Amino acid sequence: MRIALISCTSNKKTYKCQAKELYSESPRFRLAYDFAKLVADKIFILSAKYSLVHENMIIEPYNETLKEKSAQERREWGDMVLNELNKVCDVEHDEFIVLAGEAYHENLLPHLSKFWLPLKGKALGEWIPELERLIHLEKETDKVDALHILFNGLPRLDWTMIDRISYQNGIYIMFEKGENYNGMDRIVRVGTHRGQDRLKKRLRDHFMEEDADGSIFRKNIGRAFLNMTSDPYLQVWEIDMHHSKNVRNYGHLVNARLEAELEAKISQYLRDNINFVCFPVDEEAERLRLEEGIIATLNRHPSFGPSNNWLGLNSPVQEIASSGLWNRQGLEGQPLSAEELERVKWLARFGNDSYRNNTGHRARVQRAVKHVRTVGEPPDSGQKTADDVRQYIEKLLQEAKMRGEDYIDLVSGDIHKQLGMKNRMPQVCRIMYEKMMPGDEVLHTTPSGKSSTIKIRYYLKQRGGVM
Repeated sequence: MRIALISCTSNKKTYKCQAKELYSESPRFRLAYDFAKLVADKIFILSAKYSLVHENMIIEPYNETLKEKSAQERREWGDMVLNELNKVCDVEHDEFIVLAGEAYHENLLPHLSKFWLPLKGKALGEWIPELERLIHLEKETDKVDALHILFNGLPRLDWTMIDRISYQNGIYIMFEKGENYNGMDRIVRVGTHRGQDRLKKRLRDHFMEEDADGSIFRKNIGRAFLNMTSDPYLQVWEIDMHHSKNVRNYGHLVNARLEAELEAKISQYLRDNINFVCFPVDEEAERLRLEEGIIATLNRHPSFGPSNNWLGLNSPVQEIASSGLWNRQGLEGQPLSAEELERVKWLARFGNDSYRNNTGHRARVQRAVKHVRTVGEPPDSGQKTADDVRQYIEKLLQEAKMRGEDYIDLVSGDIHKQLGMKNRMPQVCRIMYEKMMPGDEVLHTTPSGKSSTIKIRYYLKQRGGVM
């Protein structure tokens, strides 16, 4: 379940009414609420006076703000909000969209496993245009526009920031100086990596390792440079000298000085002209599929293309020159489905915020969570069996039912992690499918059906008291 948390505002109606009406005097609140209605299943307001308030709760106007409270008072307020959250949702498994400033979320985020801060890093005066951009994205039906709005809104990185990426597996989206699309920076390359934990190495291969045979991106930049001047050395550059057979047959043709100069030129071009964003994707099969889907979606759009000055127009590779992308693979692949686009948005939003921030926030808040009820605590010792998995899922279903929820969404990777299991994902997925009843829905799956991202919605009203 996705839950929006919106901070209260100083501008309020002067009479007793529903919370969503009370705060509607504020343009920022109205936009935050409109956005929350598009992306969340439930909406709550973070009230400095009343703590957690459901959007339809009737309350009196007041004049109180967290910013005027002491650090201790804010911690106590945070504990009250967490207590209330535990009564109405699952803080361990639900996804939280937090539309609030730091004073309102600093004592909440350390206890949320999945969260997204849409307004992070924005000054108060920037909230309205950013909320308008986010609403535009949610309503955008053109997938290429949606991808550009999404990725242009992520924190931008350059080659000096590679080590700051806090996850090891993901997809990167590159932009190039001078390339624009509908008033935004145009995507010029989409990439990922095979094998686990190689995202940062792949990016270093492109920007830092001066070995074009180890980076197809560098190879393609070099091809464009050589082809611009009709340099006959292009024929030698095409040969992959990582293969010993090629070294034996063609090694004598290599001009080491020329290649060193060209590699340095490529590095300088990349560092001066290319920046990127990225988002975490843990499973290799999903990384490869989403990479292909994004590339194909861009390539097949009639209005997507390069400027007249784009370096890639000099490429001898026709697929690059005609597509406007420094990609050859995936151009004719299957474009993203609507569901896959939503998955990309989820990973780019929740994945980036949770990966980047939760560790830091937990380090800052080192107090015991004695006031917060732990939801769905798994068995705590020993090798986990199939029965342990069944019992844990049953406990989560039962607790959600007792809280009055209509349904609960469970993700295979969360269950696997909470039970402390290793390499048992197929078993977890099998039991999740086994626990389904008529009417339950598989919200996300993969070709294998056995990945860490399998997500199933279990409806609770049809289930008895003991499951």
